[in-house]
Amino acid sequence: MKKIILLLIALVAILFLWFFFSEEEPPLPKKFSESPYYQQYNLADKFVIYVDFARLSKERRLWVVDKGVVLATSYTSHGKKSAAFTNLLAPRSFSNEIGSNKSSLGLFQIISQISMGTPKKHDCSCDDYLKKSKCSHWPRAFILIGKSESNSNAKARELLIHTARYVSENGCTGNSDGCFVVSPEIFELLQHKRPKTFYLVALK
Repeated sequence: MKKIILLLIALVAILFLWFFFSEEEPPLPKKFSESPYYQQYNLADKFVIYVDFARLSKERRLWVVDKGVVLATSYTSHGKKSAAFTNLLAPRSFSNEIGSNKSSLGLFQIISQISMGTPKKHDCSCDDYLKKSKCSHWPRAFILIGKSESNSNAKARELLIHTARYVSENGCTGNSDGCFVVSPEIFELLQHKRPKTFYLVALK
């Protein structure tokens, strides 16, 4: 009898772990299409990055959407001071203050790129997004301009979209100073597919 009970406990634990750590790609939450930004900026007809900070950093919580069509889902970081006690929890606090090292919520506009650091080629596999066997880019970043009261200091805070070693298509293992760190594949997708001006919406 004890063996059966232990077996049932082990089975329940395995099912729980499978559910918690499963990597199924999430659908775009309704919170984005129901947000005031969606209608105000006509995002249904725009190229938009959506980030759901109600999700954990280990989950795919970033969507790249072009005129309603999801091009990719992936991972992204949040600010280290936004982090809860552990990365097993979703970020708990957000800020627009300079030097806060927290993520900001709201709508951002992206209009230009800048170079980052010493030029170094960054190779990545882009089969899923660009239908190429390989792609590469020099270290660059997209500048974020806050269009909401909750992120109006984004440019002064030098918030960016950029790559780093701790975010890949295998997951996100670190926190940023408030920037949206993405995988090389997602950055390459943005470089090839985005229009001159595009948007990012971050909600909790």
